[in-house]
Amino acid sequence: MKKMKGISAALLAIAFALVGPCTVLAESPTDGVLGSPEAAASIVYAPDFVSAVAYGVAMNDAGDIVGTSYRNTGCGPFCLPPIDTVVWKAGVRVVLPSLPGFTGTAVTGINNLGWISGYAGSFDFPEAVVWKPNGSTYTVIDLGTLPGTNMLSAATAIDDLGRVVGWSSPSNLPPAGAFMWTEAGGMVDLSKQGFPSETPLGISRGGTVATSSHWYHLGDLASVTALAPVPPGGWFGFGGPVAINDAGDQARFLSIGTEHPFSYVFRYHHEGTGTWQQIDFTGTGPQSPGGIGSINDAQDITNTVSGAAQIAYGPDGLNQSLDALFSPAYNSPVIAGGPMNASGQILGQIWVGLAGRLVRLTPASTCGTSCIKVSKLLVQAKFHQDPNDPGHCTPGNTKEYNQVQARATVTSETGARLSGVLVRGRFMDEYWTNARVSGTTNSQGIVQFNFKGPCGVGTEAFIVENATKAPLVFDKTVGVLAGSALPQF
Repeated sequence: MKKMKGISAALLAIAFALVGPCTVLAESPTDGVLGSPEAAASIVYAPDFVSAVAYGVAMNDAGDIVGTSYRNTGCGPFCLPPIDTVVWKAGVRVVLPSLPGFTGTAVTGINNLGWISGYAGSFDFPEAVVWKPNGSTYTVIDLGTLPGTNMLSAATAIDDLGRVVGWSSPSNLPPAGAFMWTEAGGMVDLSKQGFPSETPLGISRGGTVATSSHWYHLGDLASVTALAPVPPGGWFGFGGPVAINDAGDQARFLSIGTEHPFSYVFRYHHEGTGTWQQIDFTGTGPQSPGGIGSINDAQDITNTVSGAAQIAYGPDGLNQSLDALFSPAYNSPVIAGGPMNASGQILGQIWVGLAGRLVRLTPASTCGTSCIKVSKLLVQAKFHQDPNDPGHCTPGNTKEYNQVQARATVTSETGARLSGVLVRGRFMDEYWTNARVSGTTNSQGIVQFNFKGPCGVGTEAFIVENATKAPLVFDKTVGVLAGSALPQF
């Protein structure tokens, strides 16, 4: 096992999207721009389901996502199953390999070639790595450390040319050396090339880097530009959330106060000497979930403020809730807003039942004719007791379980019942259940799903993922597509 010393949490500046306060999401799509509230006025987002119990960090233009997810071992509330560092590639969950000699891995970014940046080891004892696609699997590459800093390192971001940026440090105290790594050239010290010796906090698809007080284009020393002074009363904490686009426009949290600071999202316009624009006036407290998703070429910003997903359309728009743009068919709040890719998809979490679900928020079209609509969804749940142990849910007792039923009524846009529609959905609870089901509607347009699962798992939930019958079109913007129920005796 490699011997390493601890490092302060502030020094890491690592991306953990959709998890906890002040998270970093350094993705910056360069296409698919919206650019104004007027251009986006007709957008309705619907979920492209990813996982029931998972956390997303980054997403590329193909919709591939990196993050962490729990395995469903069937233990319900009676254990904490293993959590894996994964990539969802073309809908398939792939566990990323660990680095020999290290325990644990974490991801910070994914580029459009499918390369993934991150680190091996624990949060306090990291070693910078990248994962290189190898067919349907991945190969982990140890990036090492800079000469003279042979103790700790982490890769914080990766661009579409495969350039990885991060930090390398000999101890648990700043400053840390900034590096760039490529497969051809290995790790180089950015400060020795004349770039700021500051931790790279984010990178754009084209290689524009953000640090705590500067931004620059990789390979262009003349591009190094100091950030304009922050507004009076505000300060930018080391390692705070950052997203940057190719031009140098940025999204950052600025904090106000010292003992218990609140953080507010600002748009940084790179033109001239740089200007700060406050786009959020609610603020995120030190114990509230918040984060920066991305900023694209049009300066549209996705972010999370106090556990609510937001979007601010560029170049000057303010934050508005993504709930207002989310399909009412799910009756679910959007609780986290991550990076937006070139297709306009936003990595996010929605609340179904009493738990967050990892999804891609995908622009959806309203269907006018020849449509499929789930007009009614009834979810019921019952707790089956052991007659010899009534009122209890005991580990290992197979006589105690939940029986859940979901009954969907499928119609056309005119209300006519539709038979022969293939409906796909998923049962979930407040723990690890993630059970896919499918069935076909009968002559009355009804399909019923049944699920037997562990007891003691809180609210049972069901979501309709798709409904197909050629040549009809499934409309995700209307009807009822999610429901939940608390098990009854």
